[in-house]
Amino acid sequence: MGREITTGKGKRIEILDILRGFALAGILYAHMVFWYTGAALPPGVYFKYDSLPDNVAFAIFGAFVFGKFFSVFSFLFGLGFYLYFHKRKDEGNFNTTYLWRMFLLLLIGLAHHSLWRGDILAVYAVLGMLLLFFRRLPTKLLALISLFFIINLPTHIYELFQVPAAKVEFPMASQATDYYMLIKSGDLQTVVTENTLSWAAKMQYQLESGRFLMTLGYFLLGLYAGRRRLFRNIEKNLKNFQKWNKISLNIVLILLTAGLLMYLFELVTLPQLEIAPPLQWPAGLLFSIYNASLTIFFITGVSLLYRKKVFQNFLSPLGVMGRMALTNYLLQTVFGLLIFYQFGLGLFDQTSPAINILVAILIFHLQLKFSQLWLRHFKQGPVEWLWRSLTYFKFKPNRRKPKKKEAVMVEEVSNG
Repeated sequence: MGREITTGKGKRIEILDILRGFALAGILYAHMVFWYTGAALPPGVYFKYDSLPDNVAFAIFGAFVFGKFFSVFSFLFGLGFYLYFHKRKDEGNFNTTYLWRMFLLLLIGLAHHSLWRGDILAVYAVLGMLLLFFRRLPTKLLALISLFFIINLPTHIYELFQVPAAKVEFPMASQATDYYMLIKSGDLQTVVTENTLSWAAKMQYQLESGRFLMTLGYFLLGLYAGRRRLFRNIEKNLKNFQKWNKISLNIVLILLTAGLLMYLFELVTLPQLEIAPPLQWPAGLLFSIYNASLTIFFITGVSLLYRKKVFQNFLSPLGVMGRMALTNYLLQTVFGLLIFYQFGLGLFDQTSPAINILVAILIFHLQLKFSQLWLRHFKQGPVEWLWRSLTYFKFKPNRRKPKKKEAVMVEEVSNG
């Protein structure tokens, strides 16, 4: 019999932490496979390594990782917004406190972006502020708008009427050579300066590509899930989870087969993602649908697996990672910069994608052990604690109170 996943008021929902940990694993893969770069590289760099393990690493990235795990992370952010709002909705200063919290996240994100331009926290902060305007929408309308956005339909409709048609390319591809040289030889001060100046180009790409709307869509989908209380008791919503999991899997398999056929008939090439001109628009739309379907499949699939006792021991450690999701997300960047950038070990483009994934597994293991050790002694991750403390201007102790050992208690009872 499956495990009933439920929680009382005020308690953490364990499956959400597990999903956060799961998302962190995919995010680490996505960044490590190409040397922790946060923007496009010259196409030749991607072809530098062409062994079978490297091609497998890239195939996994393209089919199952690229753009999927940030979607899971974004969904959980929206769901977290609902839980935060539901817990504090009766507070008279909720809007002010929440906007201040998002402003602090924006500052964290901008600081992170100055070190690594792939940061998503600053974008989350801006979109998080916009969530206030959506929180009272009818539930069905919220679901409709979220689905409309996560498949990037507004952008695809706009592209359909563009003359000439928009060309599919990686973010900021025109700056790829400059970015390559920055990582290859830039010192810390130069990297910080150039990354800071790249903010405008990054936001332009977020808007023009539709990623801004897609992220907002996943926020709204998470808000919808919170409104429906889907994760409070998965057993109660089991039929819905199973239905969404089956539908999303079928869509993924159909579109994955179609993509493979396009690749085999040389209608699409990787990794620079060049698509035959007549197929660019439908391929772009189908790829957005594929990403959205795979995201939903991941979310529902992990939730369903966690009901099974055989998978609980495997998935439970991810919950420890998820409880410190913000800290671990930033810590991954520290590892990436120190390993690949010039002011660290300088291994950028010196290691193959396959080797990078092996290093990513080691990093994730170290993060897991660090999270377990930290939460044994502290209530929250260090960044989570600081963010919360600055939000409420209260620096409550984070260290856990030591517990009495059972042996000591037994001895006291015996002597009593």
